[in-house]
Amino acid sequence: MPLSKDEQAKQERYRDARFANQYDSIWQSVGKCVFCDLSEKYVFFEKHGVVMTISLFAYIDGHFMILPRRHVRSTKDLTQLEWDTIREFSYIAKKLIKKVHGVEGMQFIQKDGATAQSTVNDHIHFHCVPFDAPDLMEWRYRKLKYTPLQNVTLYKQARKKIVESDLKFDEKYARPSGMRIVCDLVILNDKRQILLQERQKHLKLSPDYLTLPGGGVEDFSVPLEAELAREVREETGLTLDTRKITLLDSRLSSTVITRTDPHLKATYRANNRFLWNTYLLKDYAETALHPGDDCESLLWLDLEDALAHPRVSDGIRAVLQKVSE
Repeated sequence: MPLSKDEQAKQERYRDARFANQYDSIWQSVGKCVFCDLSEKYVFFEKHGVVMTISLFAYIDGHFMILPRRHVRSTKDLTQLEWDTIREFSYIAKKLIKKVHGVEGMQFIQKDGATAQSTVNDHIHFHCVPFDAPDLMEWRYRKLKYTPLQNVTLYKQARKKIVESDLKFDEKYARPSGMRIVCDLVILNDKRQILLQERQKHLKLSPDYLTLPGGGVEDFSVPLEAELAREVREETGLTLDTRKITLLDSRLSSTVITRTDPHLKATYRANNRFLWNTYLLKDYAETALHPGDDCESLLWLDLEDALAHPRVSDGIRAVLQKVSE
């Protein structure tokens, strides 16, 4: 759809602002965190609450940014999933810049802290800047006091601070491994039936398997069983007494999920690797359960029928076999 004259003029002002030395005067009148108020039309990819969005006031053609939607000031405040996604996006960014603009190099510039981010209210972001010549970034170099080896000595002399900071980071900010942990539950009633769920359309696996109630661990400050109870409650309405469950199986696994990105209008299959813990609840006394969250509908199946069901994965079939033994 063609732009109106006013919109086209605005786009040209964005394009030319830095070159015409108008950028600073524009930002003095913003008065808000623009990254907390993103215009969706400039976002072109998103995953796990992290976006790729065009820089309105670009340094060079093709310049874009990676940032979390959450208002986060520093890398230490990022979740493991956000940090892993930013790492993945930096890889995609270099490939994308080469494909679209034919530029092999990329500067990955982090803006972290109040001084570095004065124009966006401390919202951490990472610039992905196509780099085709050294004149792109001009630094105001200063007369130096120390030689390289003198700087090494100074930092080594601060070893106490390095060790102290290392330990403090581990204590306060270190996140668990980037591999996801998934906990689900075999609910077995007195009729030897188990509960399976039909996933929401946008969360289907490939193939379209039925799944057990459960999901990914989000809060690592509580026991895994507590996270399982949260997921089961969200998907079925069942308040789970974790004292009545036992660990049935724990293994490394992967599934193929269907991923949809609304900005690209793209749907594609992706591998999802995780540590998979399955628990067992025996002798469930049936009460009314209601699907919610990731679950579209609930289905009770005889254990023997579930073992032979074409929409039960090999992974779930293997744990159900343990129940039947």
